[in-house]
Amino acid sequence: MSARQTSILEAELCNKASPAVSIVVPVYNEQDCIADLYKGLAGLIDSLEAEVIVVDDGSDDRTESLLQECQGFTLLRIPHSGKSAALAAGLARARAPITVTIDADLQEDPGHIPEMVKLVRQGYECVHGIRVHRQDDFLGKRLPSWLYNQLIWLLFNRRFRDVNCGLRAVPTDRLRSLEWDRGAHRLVPLLIHMQGGRVKGVPVRHRRRQWGQSKYATSRRYPISLRHLLNLRLNGHV
Repeated sequence: MSARQTSILEAELCNKASPAVSIVVPVYNEQDCIADLYKGLAGLIDSLEAEVIVVDDGSDDRTESLLQECQGFTLLRIPHSGKSAALAAGLARARAPITVTIDADLQEDPGHIPEMVKLVRQGYECVHGIRVHRQDDFLGKRLPSWLYNQLIWLLFNRRFRDVNCGLRAVPTDRLRSLEWDRGAHRLVPLLIHMQGGRVKGVPVRHRRRQWGQSKYATSRRYPISLRHLLNLRLNGHV
């Protein structure tokens, strides 16, 4: 092999070892969503030079075994600890300069990811989705979400239309600078804004959940979310 061929091979290996984008997906008992998750994200591995890191948050169904069949995905497994802990575990493994987070049910269209990554490369430090024509029930999700955004406006004088959308693109170092306490996943745009980062919301297509039901969105989240906001306002952390 010539020196030039060796250099080309080394460059190709380097590119494979250093993805341009890390996509982190927290998963908990989502066996029925895995096929669609793979279909929705596998193409980005090549088109974005991305790695897909799926963090199984202690599932006790067939989630883990189905994920092991997803070629090109990196699977991590942690004891059931919640969405913030799952994201933190994926972030610790991320190798790219930009990290995208998305929920396993893909209610937020992953087709928006390339444009969101482009905006981060233009200098924004958090690009988060704003779910348009949201396909969730009004009382269970849309109304609480609206009230949550209004409360953030009252407490922090920063208006968000959808602070808790799971689809976000952020420089990896910026995400790692956050304190990943339980519940921090709901407030990433606000936390980055409080650090002085440039935050931009972009409209994203929202789809009705096709399989099962959300495992993280329980009624317990309402008092917990309120406590997190008050702690952040009074003590600077959730």
